[in-house]
Amino acid sequence: MTNKAVEKHRRKKSLRWSMIRRLVFGWFLPLLIMILFVIVLMTKNALSQVEQTIQSSVDKTLEIMQIQLKDCETASKNASYMAMISKYYRQYLGEEDRTEFRNNVEKFLRQQYAYDDNCRTAELIVLNEPASCYYALNESNGGTYQDIRFFRAGAQEKILEVAKTLDTGTTLVGIEGRIYMVRNLVTSKFVPYAVLALELDQESLMKSYRGIWGYADAALYWNGELLVPGNRAEVQNSQAHSYAHIEEVMGERSTVYEFRRGGYSHAYRKVQMYGGTMVLLVSLDNHVTYAEMEAMQYVFLILLIFMIPLIVQMMRFFHKKVTVPLRELMAAANAVREGNLGIQIVNEEDNEEFYHMKDSFNHMSSRLKSQFDRIYLEEIALRDAKIMALQSQINPHFLNNTLEAINWEARLNGNQKVSGMIEALSTMLEATMNRKEEQFHTVADEMVYADAYLYIISQRFGSKFSCTKQIDERLLRVQVPRLIIQPIVENAVEHGMDITEQGRLELRLSRREDGYLCIEVEDNGHLTKEDRERIDRILSQDVELSKETRVSLGIRNVDRRIKMLYGSDCGLYISGNETEYTVSTILLKMAVPSEQ
Repeated sequence: MTNKAVEKHRRKKSLRWSMIRRLVFGWFLPLLIMILFVIVLMTKNALSQVEQTIQSSVDKTLEIMQIQLKDCETASKNASYMAMISKYYRQYLGEEDRTEFRNNVEKFLRQQYAYDDNCRTAELIVLNEPASCYYALNESNGGTYQDIRFFRAGAQEKILEVAKTLDTGTTLVGIEGRIYMVRNLVTSKFVPYAVLALELDQESLMKSYRGIWGYADAALYWNGELLVPGNRAEVQNSQAHSYAHIEEVMGERSTVYEFRRGGYSHAYRKVQMYGGTMVLLVSLDNHVTYAEMEAMQYVFLILLIFMIPLIVQMMRFFHKKVTVPLRELMAAANAVREGNLGIQIVNEEDNEEFYHMKDSFNHMSSRLKSQFDRIYLEEIALRDAKIMALQSQINPHFLNNTLEAINWEARLNGNQKVSGMIEALSTMLEATMNRKEEQFHTVADEMVYADAYLYIISQRFGSKFSCTKQIDERLLRVQVPRLIIQPIVENAVEHGMDITEQGRLELRLSRREDGYLCIEVEDNGHLTKEDRERIDRILSQDVELSKETRVSLGIRNVDRRIKMLYGSDCGLYISGNETEYTVSTILLKMAVPSEQ
């Protein structure tokens, strides 16, 4: 092997590493990228869906809270619209007993607010007696006298200050984590005479928020002041509960969802009501809201982990089932290239493909050695034959010139029969000489040689021999191998018909529907069992050539040449027809094969 060939061989890529590269870059990396893309896309979609769901839930629950506040507002208006307190107040101004006034007012407050789910306490302050406080407790919501004490000590003064700015409206007041709904009670001339304060129950107001997906805690702000601080200290102390942070995040928006990596995310909802701004903050546990997304990510991670042993198994399988058998085949092929013909590979493969490849290689190697040995022996025999022929041959040009001289002598003596036979013999001799060394010629040229032989036979046997022809003239220009018709005609004359009585021969040339060129030579001889055995023996592969006649070897030569040129589906076939006459059929493909 030259240096250039060695260098070119080194540049060849290993099939194993080519397969690894294709697995990595054509399967693993695209699959990894696709999985990561799916994770990112699904995470994004999950975040969007969670955000939409939470915002929708916050909006709905805030609507519920607004309905509850509206109910409280309606309940507070009953103190004015029902005019009972106004009536008791007028009686009280008419010097009614103060104890009777307290009893009547507190009885009314209990009737209206002691059983309201949204109220914890109800307090009434008469403006001309600011130190007094009439109240009712909703014990079912946990209202106690401690709430009244807190109102008197820490809330009453601020509520009175707020009430001065209310006129006939309603507002909310937040004091140290307590929520009060405040409104003025006015006379028929719209002059305030008392202030009604309803302490709202935080549990009732915030109860609907516990149904939000992933709910952890909630806080409520009124005009920047924290009304409901929530219950969980780790949530309350976060930056998200800073009102400055809330204003920065929300800006002009009314609803904001703030996703935070870690423990908690937050949803903010702002609404204008009662002349102020209420902001609701809901803290959400990410472990709950994004549990499905995390599970999905874990599934994809496990999938990626399981892909690694899959790749390892594929590589082991490819090495054992592909690389090793291919190496054995390559080693055996190199041995054949180096001259070790007939080498055999141990074939223990359990897959059909490589078992067939190794079996075919062993068969090919065996056939190659057999063919090489046969060709070697044939070359030796051919060399010896050529030496013998050179030693004993007659110059064919001298023989052809001699026949030409005899032909002129016959013509001068007026013997046309002898002259015609000499010309036919010269034509046949010219065919065997093949001066142009052509392997193919036209059907018309082939018929010239066959007609020359038939002319000699007709002159030889006279009226005892007759020949008819059925030839499609469109086929005369078709290319066929040289000297394939005359040997078959000669075989029919020598072995087929009984020339002592009456020999009949018919030559037919046609094209079959399947595209094959069909040449038929029919004689009136009967195909006996002995004839069938002789024909099968001549056309077989194992015939002993030294025991056969020249004519028999001629038809064997025709059959083998056709099969070599056109394939095993073409060749010479000899059989009997329905009249028990013998038909010799030559089948050729119409396309002319390339000369070899």
